Amino acid sequence: MQKLINEAEVWLKSPDLSAGDPEKLLAALQEELGKDKAAGQTLGPLIGKIRSTQNRLKNIESINWVTINQGKLAIGHRPSAKLISDIKLQGGSHILTLLSESEGAKEIENGTIKEELKWLWFAMESAEPPTEERLPELKSLFADMAKALEGKASIYIHCSAGIHRTGMIAHAFLRYLGQSPNIAKDNLKQLRNTTWREVGEKRLLWVETWL
Repeated sequence: MQKLINEAEVWLKSPDLSAGDPEKLLAALQEELGKDKAAGQTLGPLIGKIRSTQNRLKNIESINWVTINQGKLAIGHRPSAKLISDIKLQGGSHILTLLSESEGAKEIENGTIKEELKWLWFAMESAEPPTEERLPELKSLFADMAKALEGKASIYIHCSAGIHRTGMIAHAFLRYLGQSPNIAKDNLKQLRNTTWREVGEKRLLWVETWL
């Protein structure tokens, strides 16, 4: 029975859409419960948690993860508390926030920590490229992100609408990783077509001035 309990706990920690079949897990738990009613105190809560998580997965906001190096990236709009939870359910490990503190960046931090995800922050007051003085900070962030990808991290990058700041920084990160301009643009399009279409060429060209 302990092996079954361990399997259930592992699934609950990372019940993304590609994980094992929860129906088979539920059937096995219920079969074990039928054999040993005294185990209800342990198995009952597990069964309840799995069913609750199944319901959450049915109403999930799907994240478009794109494989980059050993990990994954996704980009999008400012995440609500539900979306942060959905990101975790789909295997997310990090959230990179590009909002300023006045835009509520700390609220995203609190929600991220609550879901036991890692929070990264590069505050941007506008959609203009970062100043030269901030490049060391940005390069340090990119180095941390690259290392996280090596460890198979899944990083969600966002600003407010997920277009200008998000597209610019995501593209710059892909170039930092060594991708050619065209490959980086293709990956940006794969990440989010709206962002690729509307980010603006000047924001994509900015990275070439300091890379």
